[in-house]
Amino acid sequence: MKVAASFFVVLFFVSLAFGQTYKTYSNARFGYSISYPSSLLKPQGEAANGDGQVFRGKGAEMRVFGSNMLLNETLSGEYRALLREKGSSVTYKVLKGSFFVISGKSGGRIYYQKTFENADGAFITFMIEYDESRRATYDAAVTKMVRSFK
Repeated sequence: MKVAASFFVVLFFVSLAFGQTYKTYSNARFGYSISYPSSLLKPQGEAANGDGQVFRGKGAEMRVFGSNMLLNETLSGEYRALLREKGSSVTYKVLKGSFFVISGKSGGRIYYQKTFENADGAFITFMIEYDESRRATYDAAVTKMVRSFK
């Protein structure tokens, strides 16, 4: 009976994530876009310099932004710096061609970051952090957001 109840709780949270209404945020300055679950995350307004936006929801914060590379900055250098910053909390990491992904858990929160270099040489970043207790809701949503991030 416990297994059946657990199954229905997981099914409920998965259906919430997949049943979300998604809106798309498009950034004119850097030419990227991402879809986000509008019932979970609320846009806080685009930054004054037009590089991106912060989205907040219950127990979660998402940031998307572009940045021009400074002299001698490289994608692999940014990847290594983030790995040093996050340390042993990293549970997944990959660096391939023109992008990297780092995710993990720290202080009861799950974080995920994907950064890619666009055709103009700018870094485009999507990062989200959410309470581990909201994992059932956000994990599926993050998967959809990552797939839409271009």
